[in-house]
Amino acid sequence: MKGYRAIYFTKNTGFQLVLFSFLLLCLVSCRPSNENPSPPWEDFVIFREGNFPLIIVAPHGGDLKPQWIEDRDCANSVITQDQYTLGIALQLEEKLKTLGIEPFMVLTKIHRIKVDLNRSLTTSHCEDDTSNELWRLFHRQIEDYSSQVANEFGQGLLIDLHGHGHSVQRIELGYLLSGQQLRDFSQSGNPAQSIQTSIDGLLANHPRNQPLDSLIFGAESLGTLLSNNGFPATPSQQDPAPLEGQPFFSGGSNTKNYGSSEGGQIDAIQIEMNREGLRQTSQDRERFTQAFAEILAQYMRYHYADVTSSL
Repeated sequence: MKGYRAIYFTKNTGFQLVLFSFLLLCLVSCRPSNENPSPPWEDFVIFREGNFPLIIVAPHGGDLKPQWIEDRDCANSVITQDQYTLGIALQLEEKLKTLGIEPFMVLTKIHRIKVDLNRSLTTSHCEDDTSNELWRLFHRQIEDYSSQVANEFGQGLLIDLHGHGHSVQRIELGYLLSGQQLRDFSQSGNPAQSIQTSIDGLLANHPRNQPLDSLIFGAESLGTLLSNNGFPATPSQQDPAPLEGQPFFSGGSNTKNYGSSEGGQIDAIQIEMNREGLRQTSQDRERFTQAFAEILAQYMRYHYADVTSSL
């Protein structure tokens, strides 16, 4: 009996050791971790290569809110979605295709409460840097497409689509000129010597040698073309500048970083779209994207004639 009890004890102990080791492994490997697995960041973006020197960017129209990225809640964080701007970008792409133009597309499906892709990397989030790789992916694609457009066409234009909630229902065009600069410029006709815009490349290489005031306020300026087609815009021939005290978006990080204010072959214009009569209903969005596609085609073929004439 003593031998039997010894053998039984040995086998039982071995089983217990195996069981203990298994449970310990589970505790180590299966416990909750603060580290997230690498997510498929490509699921949060839409990138499409084009055949025309036009890049369309929409950084604030997404609605995905992954729980494993902390909400942006630091001081002065703007966390609202630019409603319908992602859909408008996609509709605009389709309208342009019917005109034989395939723009380069850089869009995001993630909500701005998680990451702001119109800011620097360090200010795109608050405490949680989980989204850093998404930020890098998004901006590398803008850089890659900008380089491709510059190499293939020599010049190009980047349109950064946004939506604003200001009370005055008009499109605000950002050339990196403040409301005060636009007021001074439109009244004097002469910009300050130190003025820099996001379309300085176009100014330096315009096929018709158009001066800056013509590019900003003239008959073929983007604001004037929009206003002529039923979408009031500033700056334009009809509305050269916001009045003193009126809020106005002059262009953010993407316009500054990817435009030609400090040289380069790619220009940039920030498009801040109002809500009423433009974004509010599906009929408004259909009417706007159809008109804007035709306006962009006209604008590009006039101001970038040297690089679009054969396209």
